[in-house]
Amino acid sequence: MVMGLRQKAVVGLGDWVNGRWLRTSHGMTLCSRSPADLGDVMGYYDTDVSHASVAIEAAKMALVRWRRAPLSERIECLHRYRDALVARRDELVIAIARSVGKPLWEAKTEVDAMVAKVNITLGPGIESLRAREVEPGAWVRFRPVGVCVVLGPFNFPGHLANGHIVPALALGNTVIFKPSERAPMVGEIMAECFEAAGFPQGVVNVVQGDGTVAQALVESPEIDAVMFTGSTVVGQRIIRTSASHVGRMLALEMGGNNPAIICDDADISHAVREVGFSAFVTAGQRCTAVRRVLVHRRVAQEFTERLAACATLSKVGSPSERESFLGPVISAQAKQETLDWVLSLGAKLHPIVSLESANVPGFEGHYLRPGVYEVDHQTMQTLGAHEWFAPLVFVQPVDDDEAMISQANCTQFGLASAVFSSSQERFRRIADELECGLVNWNRGTVGSSSRLPFGGVKSSGNHRAAGLSSALYCVDPVAELHLPLPVAGMTMPGFYAPE
Repeated sequence: MVMGLRQKAVVGLGDWVNGRWLRTSHGMTLCSRSPADLGDVMGYYDTDVSHASVAIEAAKMALVRWRRAPLSERIECLHRYRDALVARRDELVIAIARSVGKPLWEAKTEVDAMVAKVNITLGPGIESLRAREVEPGAWVRFRPVGVCVVLGPFNFPGHLANGHIVPALALGNTVIFKPSERAPMVGEIMAECFEAAGFPQGVVNVVQGDGTVAQALVESPEIDAVMFTGSTVVGQRIIRTSASHVGRMLALEMGGNNPAIICDDADISHAVREVGFSAFVTAGQRCTAVRRVLVHRRVAQEFTERLAACATLSKVGSPSERESFLGPVISAQAKQETLDWVLSLGAKLHPIVSLESANVPGFEGHYLRPGVYEVDHQTMQTLGAHEWFAPLVFVQPVDDDEAMISQANCTQFGLASAVFSSSQERFRRIADELECGLVNWNRGTVGSSSRLPFGGVKSSGNHRAAGLSSALYCVDPVAELHLPLPVAGMTMPGFYAPE
């Protein structure tokens, strides 16, 4: 029998709160099972919604000291956290692969990004946030926003949460992290790394659970900031819940319906490689994945034929198989809902390669084979209102650049886009009209530089909620004037200033 990455099921340590592990006997238990191998029960993790309030109180108490701690002390703790991640690298890679079904090669890139995030944040990420005199007697200083809740997603259970946590801690905030309920093992390993780093009690807390725990955290008036990566629907719910907390900072990185524009002067082989990778990597479960392709009609047939080959020949398999490119989608529900949705579109779709369930010998999991469909103008406009997390892409032949721009913007989302053209001038002209936060030239939509801002517009989020700009929303700027008002010699009727 093929066992893949299976290991003995574990019993979770509990929630890491105020520097100790809290267990419960009256909460609920998460049974963590790998979507790539349903026979792989990873562990059982107790959750208790009452731990949310305990964590909030601990973070509030710790904030007083942590915000006043020298930057050198905070940096030292984060360096030890980084070293703990490195020491647990192999274990964390396996946990990510098992928890969410990523192939091992991809899980390794996620852990490497977690380590790199610490280095980048502690260098250029916070350098611009030092107190400075902008003109004689006029200073700007930066104050931590306070107690921060970080709600982690399943698709990057370590890296995306880490991208909020590290800058928040570096700049003097305290943190309550709720990992995705799909990846409690990843969250627990991160908690153990925080423990090994020796952060003061209450500075960083990890509370496991489902949406009820997240809701308890977000509803608390004691929370100063919510940092969230996930669906637009949940992000909008966080906004509504936070409406009465006027001073609360929300950093929301939400959904995407990302277009790729293929001009008639593009390198088609290169464009297919980039689009195929961006559409199908992580089984299409990235907010930045290519969802829609607008290809110039003169090159549409060649592009579509090659993209079909990419979809057909890319390897669907278990994370443990060396040649696997796509693992499973996260759940049986996610898989079935996608298949049902495509079926409901019916005659509106012209299948080039049909999305379908995939059989992976030796593994029962939620596997899908990639799908490529050609659609007309009207159908593509309808698709712009949706977001899907699956290896599925829609292609529309288009006559000119203006039509491609118009169709690309015909969506409530505005996260990422890609333009393929041999002309930089043409790219610049198109890019300036695209309504999104990320625009790539001759590169797919996934992947980014941690030294650039990351985030979207419209329903895709705010604050450029990741990348280099993540430090900016972890602080409030404070303006200081150090000189008296220039009253000498001024005429101010009725004002009396005693000598």
